[in-house]
Amino acid sequence: MKKIIALLLSAAMLGVCFVGCKGDDKDKDNEKGEVSKSDVVSTIDMSNVKLIKDGTLSVGMEIGYPPFENKAEDGSPVGYDVDLIYAIGEKLGVEINLIDTAFDVIFAGIDTNYDCVVSAVTIDDERKKNCLFSEPYVDNYQAVVVKKGSDLKVESLNDLSNHTVTLQKGTTSEKLLKNLIDTNTVTDCTMSATEQILTCFTALANGEYDFVLCDSTVADGYVAREPDKYEIVYVDASNLEQFGIAMGKENVELQKVINEAMDQLREEGFFEENYSTWFKR
Repeated sequence: MKKIIALLLSAAMLGVCFVGCKGDDKDKDNEKGEVSKSDVVSTIDMSNVKLIKDGTLSVGMEIGYPPFENKAEDGSPVGYDVDLIYAIGEKLGVEINLIDTAFDVIFAGIDTNYDCVVSAVTIDDERKKNCLFSEPYVDNYQAVVVKKGSDLKVESLNDLSNHTVTLQKGTTSEKLLKNLIDTNTVTDCTMSATEQILTCFTALANGEYDFVLCDSTVADGYVAREPDKYEIVYVDASNLEQFGIAMGKENVELQKVINEAMDQLREEGFFEENYSTWFKR
C-alpha cells in the first residue's frame, strides 16, 4: 500500500513522540501518556540488536491513517499498527517510542530518527532496494469507495474514466492511478492527491468527488465505522499487496527479532484478534 517516496527526501515534518513500553492496557493511563513497565521478561535475544536508544524501539508512524493508526479523543495513538508494535515491544522487552511523521518523508528517517517504520507500508521491489522488511502481516488490495447512496458503478479501474477521484499523496493508489492515466487506460479522470486519507473521505462525504481510491483495508475500516456514509463498490482482487515493517537495509538483527516476535504473536492468535478489532463490520 502505502507510499512510494524516495528515501533521499529530508526527514522533515516530525511530530509528537508517544513513548510507551511493555505492559497491560491498565498501565497506559498515567499523565504523561507513558506506559509503565511490567514484569514481562523477553525470551528473544536482543544482545546483537543495535537501537538508536538502548532499551527503546523508536518507530516512525503517520498517525492519521485509520484504522491502522489514528488519535483517540485524548490524543493518544490507537489502531491496528499501534496495537501490533506495542505487542512486539512487549515480546522484545523494550519500550516503544512512536514518532508521528508525515508519510511522504517517513522512510528518510530510518536509522536516524527511528529504528523502523510501522505505518501500513506496502512491501514492494522499489522499497526493498533501500529497506529490509519484516514478514507480511496484512493482505491488502486497492478499493474504490463512493458516498452511500451513489448510483455510480465500478466493474474495473477503467471505470474511473470521466470521473473525479481523490486519494492520498505518495500511496500505491496514487502510483496506480497515475500509471492508468499515463497509459490512457483511464481517460478524462480528475485526480486529486491530498496529504491525509481523512481529508479524502471527508471530501467524498461532502460530495466533492465521485470516488476515493485507497487500500481495501482502510476502506473496510471506514465502512465498518460509518456504514451509512460510505460504500465500497469495487476491490481489485487481481493485485495482492502485503504490509510489513520497514527498517534499515543493514539492520538484519532487528529484522530477525521482529520476525521472531511476530511468529510468537501469530501462534498466540494475536493477528486474528487484532484484525477483528479494527476491521470487523
